[in-house]
Amino acid sequence: MIVAIARELGAGGLAVGEAVAKQLGIPVLDKEIVDLVAQRLGAPEAYVAERDEHGESFTERVLRGIMAAYPETLAARDLPDWSEQNLVKLTETIIKERAAGESLVVIGRGAPMLLKDRHDVVRVFVTAPPAQRAANVVARMGVSHDEALKELRRSDQHRAAYFKEHYNVLDWRDPRHYDLVVNTARFGIEGAAQLIAVAAREVVRR
Repeated sequence: MIVAIARELGAGGLAVGEAVAKQLGIPVLDKEIVDLVAQRLGAPEAYVAERDEHGESFTERVLRGIMAAYPETLAARDLPDWSEQNLVKLTETIIKERAAGESLVVIGRGAPMLLKDRHDVVRVFVTAPPAQRAANVVARMGVSHDEALKELRRSDQHRAAYFKEHYNVLDWRDPRHYDLVVNTARFGIEGAAQLIAVAAREVVRR
């Protein structure tokens, strides 16, 4: 049983995922991914965390192109490959390895797209109206309402770029990509988690 969750910033996706995991008695795979990728990449955790689920910047694209065209420049310096492409590949590998051996709730990292071909995966999108998302960001981050709105736009753009860059998904919010879309403003964290848990158990029974 795998519950793969995509979420909007401020919609409570992590809290929902943790509640689902508690109800189903299975672990959550979220921030641990950053630690595992950093270990395999040989990079500082802060470097990985900063780029986690972000699309490539123009500079990173140029650097990746140079490394692809002239791999000897990287090999000659005996430097680790810290490119965005390698980071994403490692992330995908870690998720697949964990999902192959145990039931999990996986938060973000394009998991609904990465694991879409598995019959035991419930793909979930956690959403909420912009006003509610902004209020949640204000409460969590202690920023102004305007700053919260800017952070929402920035996060949405990053996630849209990530899905497009790595999974060729043009609209990451399209409900057709998911088995279940839950609105936490309507159902709350626990209510949303209950809906997802019911869906997950139904998938296992089939």
